[in-house]
Amino acid sequence: MSPTVDTATTRVLEVTGLTVEFPGVRALDGVDLDVQAGEVHALIGENGAGKSTLLKVLGGVHSPSAGTVLLHGKAYAPRRPSDALAHGIAVIYQEFTLFPALTVAENVYAGREPHSRWSRGIRYGEMRAGCRELFNILGVDIDPDAQVADLSVSEQQLVEIAKALGTNGRVIVMDEPTAALSNEEVERLLDVVRRLRDEGRSVVYVSHRLEEVFAVADRATVLRDGRLVRTLDIADTDEDELVRLMVGRDVGAVFHREAVAEGKVALRLVGVSAGRLLRDVDLDVRAGEIVGIGGVAGAGQAELTQAVFGALPLRAGHMELDGRRYAPATPADALAAGVGFLHEDRKRAGILPDLSIRQNLTVTVLERLRHGLARLLSRRAEERTYAEYAGRLRVRATGPEQLISELSGGNQQKVLLGRALAPGGRVLVLNEPTRGVDIGAKAEIHALVNELTAAGAAVLMVSSDLPELLGASDRIVVLSRGRVVGVLEGEDRTEENVIACATTGRRIGVAA
Repeated sequence: MSPTVDTATTRVLEVTGLTVEFPGVRALDGVDLDVQAGEVHALIGENGAGKSTLLKVLGGVHSPSAGTVLLHGKAYAPRRPSDALAHGIAVIYQEFTLFPALTVAENVYAGREPHSRWSRGIRYGEMRAGCRELFNILGVDIDPDAQVADLSVSEQQLVEIAKALGTNGRVIVMDEPTAALSNEEVERLLDVVRRLRDEGRSVVYVSHRLEEVFAVADRATVLRDGRLVRTLDIADTDEDELVRLMVGRDVGAVFHREAVAEGKVALRLVGVSAGRLLRDVDLDVRAGEIVGIGGVAGAGQAELTQAVFGALPLRAGHMELDGRRYAPATPADALAAGVGFLHEDRKRAGILPDLSIRQNLTVTVLERLRHGLARLLSRRAEERTYAEYAGRLRVRATGPEQLISELSGGNQQKVLLGRALAPGGRVLVLNEPTRGVDIGAKAEIHALVNELTAAGAAVLMVSSDLPELLGASDRIVVLSRGRVVGVLEGEDRTEENVIACATTGRRIGVAA
């Protein structure tokens, strides 16, 4: 915890009565916020509470309808992101802002490339050296010459963080910076946040992971439905109080899993190898069961789910669906067979940002919504589908025609989950189903998944969130380097055993 400071002399950022309105929506309603020098200030609330909107005002993306912002005691009204950078505010957004076709170094230095004094050519060697220094601070090894499109999601997140740190801004704004990181990467980032605070810089930190808030934050401001609820010292509160302030009600166990009566095997993998990593995987998922897939980042989770969804061809082995041979050549084949899929990367491989919520939700069931001899899409059927899943998932939106890009990250995730459910199949493949989703929405999503399994659905779930993996799964299959190294059931389903299997290939107390 940083020492007590005099807010009258060290206040860096002061937001007063901030209001932001979009057509039909008041995203922020008279919000106040102050951030001190050398402080980590957490901004928390459910999805749709207004957190991202506030950050985009600070970053020069949105302009407020009313209210004022002072930076170092002077009026601050950025019209574009470059204005924010010029004033020393660096923002790490929840959705990546990288250029996939450019290199890591070109992304980190985008807009501030060092030039030769005489030729005005870009000094690429200096950019590479600067990248290595930033990644050394973050404790990771990423090639500055690698193309961003070839990086994993977690590596792209680290590039975003390095890009912000490289600006040397006095105010660093982080919107869900750890959502795509492994536990080890999270710990290293939190150390970096503490170091920034010790240097006298201010950090506005947004995270749905309350354990991170308590690990690094000095104060927290809670938003709900676009309004300020309270600002309080972290030392004077606990997780239960923050949850009550966030959601306005007590939330019980987020990952509450009832005992289920398992049915027949719905999905079976026999000796499956796929891609360059996945090797010789045997796996059964029964009707009514949630099988969690654990392991360190890059252990083969993505390859496994892509193989099941027909996005990655098998090199060996075979799959069965309800006892019959299942060999999808494309994701369309998988959808036709009734396999729903939720991708881990919401922005790059999930939402269609220029389309409406209705169009995003129904894209997997278009054939079912056609009618007549001309096979034209039925708008009425589309709207019925939207109403069903938007209602079940409590999507906060102005209506079916709102652009999905206008929703908060968590509400986008709910729409994508609805898309995965819409085909109505008996097998669901869920990659990071609650990534970037607040605690109330997590409870809602898992309650819905529990309803689906009670009705006979089989769920294969990948999660890097250990409490979610342990609390929501009936069995946990742990991968390491593309192989199954452990299957944990009953009392063996512990955090220690998941980590031990992922890192050593064996459970705690079991000889190699």
